[in-house]
Amino acid sequence: MKYYLLFFSLFFLIYCAICEDVPDIIGEESSPPSQQNPVSLESSRKRRTLTETEIQFHLDLEKFKDFVKEHKKIYKTEEEMKKRFRIFKANLMKIKFFQENDQGTAEYGPNEFSDLTATEFKERYLGLKVDLRAKDAKPMKKAEIPKDVQLPVSFDWRDHGAVTPVKNQGSCGSCWAFATTGNIEGVNAIKTGNLVSLSEQELLDCDTIDSACNGGLPSNAYEAIESIGGLESESDYPYDAAHEKCKFNSSEVKVSISGAVNITTNETEMAMWLVKHGPIAIGINANAMQFYRGGVSHPWKFLCNPGSLDHGVLIVGFGVHSYPLFNKTMPFWTIKNSWGPKWGEQGYYRVYRGDGCCGVNQMASSALIN
Repeated sequence: MKYYLLFFSLFFLIYCAICEDVPDIIGEESSPPSQQNPVSLESSRKRRTLTETEIQFHLDLEKFKDFVKEHKKIYKTEEEMKKRFRIFKANLMKIKFFQENDQGTAEYGPNEFSDLTATEFKERYLGLKVDLRAKDAKPMKKAEIPKDVQLPVSFDWRDHGAVTPVKNQGSCGSCWAFATTGNIEGVNAIKTGNLVSLSEQELLDCDTIDSACNGGLPSNAYEAIESIGGLESESDYPYDAAHEKCKFNSSEVKVSISGAVNITTNETEMAMWLVKHGPIAIGINANAMQFYRGGVSHPWKFLCNPGSLDHGVLIVGFGVHSYPLFNKTMPFWTIKNSWGPKWGEQGYYRVYRGDGCCGVNQMASSALIN
């Protein structure tokens, strides 16, 4: 009996020693980490380090979740959501490239347009169509640049009651109409002292030269407004972001124009015209605008071809951004956009002034009011 107890005790000690080195596989799988022995857990599990690609994927996924929540995006199917996530990831790379290659102070980042391809964005939110200008169209007169203007360092028509609040064209390629009405609103306010928000919808419905949500040109729109008989107010003819039957009422006309002028490509002379006569309708390449968040945008020409104008906007002022530490200055234009006040700098875009950045000086025009 004594030998039996000695043998059993020895066997028990050996068994316990072995058990200390053998992991409990079932326990590892079923128990939460906090309840497991950290020593045995570390020794039993082969931990795999995530690759850089996997880490980036998870970071992008978190950004996408934040984007969907912030902008209240709703995707009808799982396949559509996956597609938008792929586009979102590609756009994050594009944003990074723009940020690293901007010569100014611009900040680029995710916004409401970050789940759209460049083609989708252009179709829905731009709309300047250079090829809509008829070959036999009467050319606009060349503007006479005022010689008596002493240019200030900065000037902004918002400070002088000539600019209406930022509007939103929605998913309709009607930027050309907003650039046109913005110009006429400003010119009329300077002439009469009365700022009236004018109707873009009237142009979408009644301008037969342009193509409503499929695009147009300010130069065409000026001609159409003269033919129609003037513009009604926004309140009398509200915006619907779609082409509808023309409901023009001549008794409700708030502003009539007597023609339009083509303004010089010289940016100093453009500034002189602006100070004297009011905001200027222009065409611009919007490639750098899709993800713009603020600052002075100054992309390289290969990223923003001055010869490829695709968006109609309104120059309302200009200024200079200073770097005292580096004894450097950066002149800019202040541009009113038509994507709502949440985009950019409360709906505005600042772009470098002086080198034709993004074609800002290639299609400048203004209506004339007697």
